[in-house]
Amino acid sequence: MIEKLRRSPLYPLLSRLYPALHGALIWWAWQACSLLPVQKQKILFSNFNGGGFGDNPRYIAEECIRRRIPHRLYWVCEKPGCTFPTELTVIRPNTLRFVYHMSTAGIWVDNTRKLYYFKKKKNQTYIHTWHAGPGLKRIERDAGTCLSPEYIAYAKKDSEHIDLLLSNCRFWTRCFHSCFWYDGPILEKGLPKNDLYFQDTPAMRRKIRTFYQLPEDAKLVLYVPTWRENRKLHVYHLDFEGCLNAFEKRFGGRWIMLVRLHPNVNAADFDIRYTDRVLNASPYDNSQELLAAGDAVITDYSSCGFDYIQLDRLSFFYAEDYEEMKRDKGYYLELEDLPVPKAFSNEEMIRNILEYSEERWKEKRDSFMEMMDYYDDGHASEAVVDYMMERSFF
Repeated sequence: MIEKLRRSPLYPLLSRLYPALHGALIWWAWQACSLLPVQKQKILFSNFNGGGFGDNPRYIAEECIRRRIPHRLYWVCEKPGCTFPTELTVIRPNTLRFVYHMSTAGIWVDNTRKLYYFKKKKNQTYIHTWHAGPGLKRIERDAGTCLSPEYIAYAKKDSEHIDLLLSNCRFWTRCFHSCFWYDGPILEKGLPKNDLYFQDTPAMRRKIRTFYQLPEDAKLVLYVPTWRENRKLHVYHLDFEGCLNAFEKRFGGRWIMLVRLHPNVNAADFDIRYTDRVLNASPYDNSQELLAAGDAVITDYSSCGFDYIQLDRLSFFYAEDYEEMKRDKGYYLELEDLPVPKAFSNEEMIRNILEYSEERWKEKRDSFMEMMDYYDDGHASEAVVDYMMERSFF
């Protein structure tokens, strides 16, 4: 039927009309569903507006399941092939079914901006986890002119409806107040996805090495670059083999590089030559497990580098476009504040690995931890579910 329609001379016209017609249908569905009562014991989870089972919402959902709370749990997903616990009912975004469940759910849990039309009722609770902890580059309002007027309009509307934000350190709480167009309550109990760092690390190390068919004593370094709005890909070209050789020379053992690209980066545009030492970790569905199982991380402006410092493991900063990013978006911290070796070229990166000093960077790490004042303790998911239970019954 679809193929027959595509061959029709009317198809070009219909393909142009469909988005407008579908948008109108969804808008009217929101108006109709706004008349329906809220079901306090229904929770709707979303990860990047329809992504798979991951990030902060995943760990909150798993805690709900672990505690067997008397709520119906729904997850918004449009990615085919994703697997979910049987306790979760999966719904597709931007459908009539999605509008119905979002209009009637007592609690929304999301980790990114709602860049679409929605209507929230007074007796619904919107928990926004964001998808990152503190990072180097400025975000949201603090990023200045980098944001489009359309995005700012959506972001402001989103923030107006948030009932709770999550923070994993005092520094990040201050950033939220300055950048998020938000002055409501912030739960300072850590990030749910960071709970994994405080669980059974040896088991996670075995799991990841088994998945990639690596020996148990293999050392893993993760390369986790963040997203660039300018889509410049040359800045991602780390000398993988040179870095691996340097790790083996400085720290001993056999080292493997896991490359984990940001979800917004199209891997097809990124010409990495994967080998038996350089593995593609982007398809793996849980980046937090990769980080928990690793021995070192190389990143740029990503918040995972900041969170990784809590683990007291090797961490390195690499960014060829540091000055450009500083000019375009600005930073929350000065470069000298970071308790990790900094490199702006492959040559510097390799030298930093070879000359790494545990004593020097431990002292800087301790000062950094004191400045950030982290709250992560492995119980953030529990704290969020406690909050949800209070909102559901009172």
